[in-house]
Order: sequence, then structure tokens, then C-alpha cells
Amino acid sequence: MVETINSVKLADKVNGSWHRLRAANPQRLKIMVQINTSGEESKHGLPPEETVNTVKYIISRCPALHFVGLMTIGRYGHDLTEGPNPDFQMLLSHRRELCESLQLPLEEVELSMGMSTDFEHAIEVGSTNVRVGSTIFGEREYPNTPSPGKKSKVMTE
Repeated sequence: MVETINSVKLADKVNGSWHRLRAANPQRLKIMVQINTSGEESKHGLPPEETVNTVKYIISRCPALHFVGLMTIGRYGHDLTEGPNPDFQMLLSHRRELCESLQLPLEEVELSMGMSTDFEHAIEVGSTNVRVGSTIFGEREYPNTPSPGKKSKVMTE
């Protein structure tokens, strides 16, 4: 499953590649559409208002893909004493809107929200998929220096 389809352009590319690579096997690739519910520039995903049109396009124009749900990465560090995570609430709302607009059964549209730091809350509010890699494998290290054998590019005037 690919959980990070965030544009019609990417859906078309993945659809074409899957179709070419799996021409002899009619199995469709399960995908989720990623929505940027937090509005953060550092996060990928569709603007929420493009959800219905993008999913409609995928269902009608990408025969190698099987739309199964929506995904978001919520804002890091939400304080639950202030109430439910608004990013998760927004995804729930957009799923309802999507299902009403395209006449999809609500229970058949999965939600992927919640990571290692907030997966329990995500499950409480309705997530059907969580991403808990850091809990399983440990925190990632993001080195400030290039990998061995790679030289950093220095910009000069």
C-alpha cells in the first residue's frame, strides 16, 4: 500500500508504473491520499479542499489504483488537555464529506493518522492505521554531515 499520494500528477505516475510493471497481474495497488491537515509547509499532502476532486479523479481515471483511505501527519506535540487533535478531527470531517459526495460507505474508507507519539489518541478518535516505526525501531538519527563518500555542496558567489 502507498499512503502518500498527494496529487493527481503523482497518482497518474504511480498508476502508469503499476500498470506497466504488473500488466500480467490485474491486482490493483492499494493507495491512500495524503492530506495536509496542519497546513505546515514542512508536511506534504493535498490541501484539504482538494480531497473530493482528487479521490474522484483517482477512482475514475486510475484503473491500476484502488483507493482505500486518507492519511495525515498531525502537528507534532498537540496537548491533549486542550481537546482532540484538530488535524485528526479535520481528517474525520473530510472523510465524511468525501463519502457523502462520492457515495462511498464510510466504513470502507480507512484513516491513517497517528505515529509513535500520538497513535493511542489517533486510535481513540477513529484511526484504522498507525505508523509506529520509531516505537518499534527506535528514534531516527538525522546526521548534520553528509554520508561517507558524499561531499556537501557549498554555494559560492
